[in-house]
Amino acid sequence: MTRLGSSQSADRAWRARVLDTREHVTFLARELEADGTVRSVHDSSAGLSGGQRQRLVVFCLAAALRYQLASEDESVPRYGTIVLDEAFDKSDSTYTRMAMDIFVEFGFHMVLATPQKLLQTLEPYLGAVTSVSNPSRRASSMAHVRFETEGE
Repeated sequence: MTRLGSSQSADRAWRARVLDTREHVTFLARELEADGTVRSVHDSSAGLSGGQRQRLVVFCLAAALRYQLASEDESVPRYGTIVLDEAFDKSDSTYTRMAMDIFVEFGFHMVLATPQKLLQTLEPYLGAVTSVSNPSRRASSMAHVRFETEGE
């Protein structure tokens, strides 16, 4: 704990190394087609571009959550709500859509706290929006909009 809180340069370098999972966590994964044939084999994220790496990270996160939240005989989790605070705040629209597509594919219900600038990107995934504002820092106001889909 002393080294983690230290401001000495050697301790700062050590802290950065031990807290960065890219430095010491590896995995081996096979990406399979629906028929069971191997599409790709991943040795961590070696050899992948930045975008491919991001997709793999989101896919692994969704797969790990799906594995933990659903039994093998279920196609989707029994309880599959994921809450993301400041979701995709620093992400571009391509990454945001890719990540949402993966979460939807795994059957998750997403609750996102995100800046309004992302609403246009997220619109296809939204069932409702609640806007909370507090410009005076004294009282919050809320507006709720629910989107109807065909057949409702």
